Amino acid sequence: MDIYVKNTSNCSGLPLTSFEELSPTWSGDSVVIPCGEPPKKRKVIGWTDLRFGSPCRVSVTKVQAPGGEIGFLVWGGNSGLRIPALDYGTQIIWVSTLEELPTEVQKVVGRARTA
Repeated sequence: MDIYVKNTSNCSGLPLTSFEELSPTWSGDSVVIPCGEPPKKRKVIGWTDLRFGSPCRVSVTKVQAPGGEIGFLVWGGNSGLRIPALDYGTQIIWVSTLEELPTEVQKVVGRARTA
C-alpha cells in the first residue's frame, strides 16, 4: 500500500511511501490511541483537503515499513491525521504493539492478511 500526505498548515507532508500490508485494515470515524506523554490516550481522526479541510475516516493496518520494522500504521486522508484535544496534525502515527490499540481494532488488525 502507498501513503501520501500533502503539506498543510497543520503538518508537513509525507512523500509517497510504500508499506507491506500484513493484516486486514480497520477503519472508522476515530480511534483512541497513545498520543503525547505516556500513558495518555487521545482520539485521532483522519483529515482531508476536501471542503477546505474536513474530517475523514481513520484507518489502522499492521504493516512492514520500508526499513523492515513491523508495527501498526494509523493513517487518515490526504491531509494526514488530527488530534483534536491537542489541536495538532501529523502525517501518520506508528503504534508498536497490538495491545496499545482498542479491542475492536485489535480484532481486525490482529489477524493475518489473506491473499
